[in-house]
Amino acid sequence: MKTLLTIVLTVCFTYLFGQNSEDNKYYLPTSVFKSEIYKAEKHPKFDGQIKKIGNTYYQFGDKKLKISLEDTTILTIFQTGIFNPDIVFGKETTHKEQAELDTMSQNQRVFYNLVRNDSLSICCFEQLERLNPNAQTKRFKFWVFRIGVANPTEYYVEFRNDKATIGTTLKDFLERSIMTFYYKGTLII
Repeated sequence: MKTLLTIVLTVCFTYLFGQNSEDNKYYLPTSVFKSEIYKAEKHPKFDGQIKKIGNTYYQFGDKKLKISLEDTTILTIFQTGIFNPDIVFGKETTHKEQAELDTMSQNQRVFYNLVRNDSLSICCFEQLERLNPNAQTKRFKFWVFRIGVANPTEYYVEFRNDKATIGTTLKDFLERSIMTFYYKGTLII
């Protein structure tokens, strides 16, 4: 009996403490990029006006995105419109004026904040290097915070640069890339 208990406890502790956080980071993105969901297609650049507001905000038409990035190289995709918020978050803007908000019930305001896409915060942009199939393709994940929602949603995107090589820097890659895939993943808890 002691031997059986020792084996069970050893297996449990090995499984519990033997997990690699790097593997956990790739679990959901791997399931997205290797599933039927994944279909690469060319998405156009944002064709409207992009305005930088302060150090962290970019305005894409009616949408205002707060961008918080550790690697400022990734700002290239926002500054050049490669990351097209109209495709990822929808072309329609769900903005209401203060007078309209004042007439809404508490439940209506909560629902409105869940679906609004005019003011979003993006952070934690991270390259998924193990999932890049070749030098011409780079995959990323990032988090989107919505007003009124405490937890972010994880999104996955893919960029393609047909002229990239193994030696191409991330900045050069992104400047000449196009967005080929995006997917709204899971709520981060």
